[in-house]
Amino acid sequence: MPAEQFGPVDIDGAGTQNAIGNTVGHDLVLQMTSYVRSRPAMYLGVREIDERVAAYVPARNHDLVVKTLAEDRAVALAGPDGCGREITAIAAIRQLSPGIRIRRFSLEDEDADEILTSGDCGYLIRAGDGLARLARCVEAVRAAGGYLAVVGSGRETQPLSSTVQWMVVEPPHPVQVYRQRVAALPGWPHWDEAPRLLEHALPGDARRLARLVAEAEPRGGDPYALQTQVARAYRRWHDELARWFGEHTEPHERTLLIAAAALAPVADETPVYAAAAALAERLAITVSGAGLAWYPAAGLRALVGAAAGENGVVFHRPGYAHSALRHALADYPLARGELLGWLAALPGDPAIDRGTGKSLAGIFADLAADHGAAGQIIDAAGRWGKADDADLAFIALSRTCLHPRAGGRVRRALYDWSRSPGTAQTLKLTIAQVCEPLGQALPLIALTRLKHLAANGNRQVMGEVVKTAVSLAASGHHAEVRRAALAWCAPGSLENLAPGTRQRRRRAGTALFLELAAPVTGSGLPRILAGDEPADPAECVPGWRSVLDAEAAAGTRGYPVQDVIETWLDAAARHPVWRGRLTGMFVAAAMPSAGAPGGGLPRMTAADVMIGLARAWAAVNRRDPTRRDIKEDIVLPLTRPWVLRLLKVGWARLRDRIGTDRRP
Repeated sequence: MPAEQFGPVDIDGAGTQNAIGNTVGHDLVLQMTSYVRSRPAMYLGVREIDERVAAYVPARNHDLVVKTLAEDRAVALAGPDGCGREITAIAAIRQLSPGIRIRRFSLEDEDADEILTSGDCGYLIRAGDGLARLARCVEAVRAAGGYLAVVGSGRETQPLSSTVQWMVVEPPHPVQVYRQRVAALPGWPHWDEAPRLLEHALPGDARRLARLVAEAEPRGGDPYALQTQVARAYRRWHDELARWFGEHTEPHERTLLIAAAALAPVADETPVYAAAAALAERLAITVSGAGLAWYPAAGLRALVGAAAGENGVVFHRPGYAHSALRHALADYPLARGELLGWLAALPGDPAIDRGTGKSLAGIFADLAADHGAAGQIIDAAGRWGKADDADLAFIALSRTCLHPRAGGRVRRALYDWSRSPGTAQTLKLTIAQVCEPLGQALPLIALTRLKHLAANGNRQVMGEVVKTAVSLAASGHHAEVRRAALAWCAPGSLENLAPGTRQRRRRAGTALFLELAAPVTGSGLPRILAGDEPADPAECVPGWRSVLDAEAAAGTRGYPVQDVIETWLDAAARHPVWRGRLTGMFVAAAMPSAGAPGGGLPRMTAADVMIGLARAWAAVNRRDPTRRDIKEDIVLPLTRPWVLRLLKVGWARLRDRIGTDRRP
């Protein structure tokens, strides 16, 4: 795709950035996109919503929630994490309007006016992300005929009672939730231990227990052993880990368990010792006797509870290693910042191989996000980006940009970086790629960051921006991407941008618009004009105007503009019902008054370019009257000066009269 070759790009005021930066591999982008789409807390796709509603056990006050939404179009649902606030809101909205689109909405990042253009839709807002513009958002939802639910804790949502009706979710019994989710697994729905495990639990705990059962069932084996492992994994191995930490009070022995848990599975014990030593140094742990005082390698597996009889360090108990890390972070809060800092530093340790380093970046990001340490995530990602380590920065940012606790601050960092011309080149490229998983859930937020990257980046950054936007369009966000491309193409906007910055954004919009305009349907109609949310040809005028201006000024450097325009002219010839709208669109785009601003008088005008393209297309078959008529519908209104246009109009009328008189 030659979009990155589209037009010259000058970087004004950005002399500190590198010309070329590292990018993330396509496979890693796909992995992180799948990671986001597999987590209901981050992503709400149609299939995911259908699956969640199918497994929903109604809250005890579900009918009241439905009634409130029906009457007021908005509601605030309170309760602790795991009580089912969000699934209750989703099920209530779907009950009122089956098949309605439901999406997350961020009051901090998005404009409530976007709701008015989206039609009837359901919106979920997290109270923890901020609620400064909630009243305006509620008004927009009511005007658009949609529904809105705010979810959060009682402390977060109770002050909203003057704006929306507020109620506490009364969750169903967790055993009901568990049994609903394991109904298809023989023996598990009436597992005797389940009610005891869920005695004081919430529906979220029941869902987690059901997930553990679903993971254990395929392993097979002794049913009692499986049940025992599931029960211990559900308790996060708390009893075993509490006992272990109680028995091993030497700090350097504890660092060995934490290091082994972070690195496992690892084929050699040496990296575990290196990582443990780094953690000990960070925590200022001194060991009398230095290296000889540490636990011997021969007994390391027995010390940390890893599997015996295997090389290296491997934990076969499900979730044990992850639970060990969580136990250390939860039970030793004074060491939490240092533990997270150690995890962030490990991927760069020479003793850690590349694959393990990527895994550690993900572990660090997940744990830091769960503990609300967004600042450490942002610092680590920025450091990795400046060091040209795109993979590590991408993993940390893509896994946390939609996290319920840390996502808001991470998205703000993405925004600030995208607006700064001095952001490191590799970090700019990484942010462009992070916008693909981000855009799965919040397309408008992702496109805003891509817009700023295009305006403040060079040709390589623009190429990644266009590629990411095209991927978002292909994944179900075509209308949002199309509207963004056309907005970028506009020669002016309300934003106060320097001429060079505005020009770079317009070039990116032009390249993106051409990517969207090129594909056609089986009938030859451009896909941008078909589909679920088709564009009107008049809507495409800014895109074609930008294309023609670019061709007139400098050429599009290899992009097949002529091929794309000829595809649209072919559509006008094949579909008479579209003919007038398409030719009118090209005339409006090429009118001399719509030329690109600034830069002096161009060698050509947009009208010159369009006239030349229309003539070349018609010349393919000069005997075809349809081609001739379409060409003249474009060429005649664009011809200047007016005297020449009058002469051409007169000639066309005379030719048509002669042709009519000669017909038998």
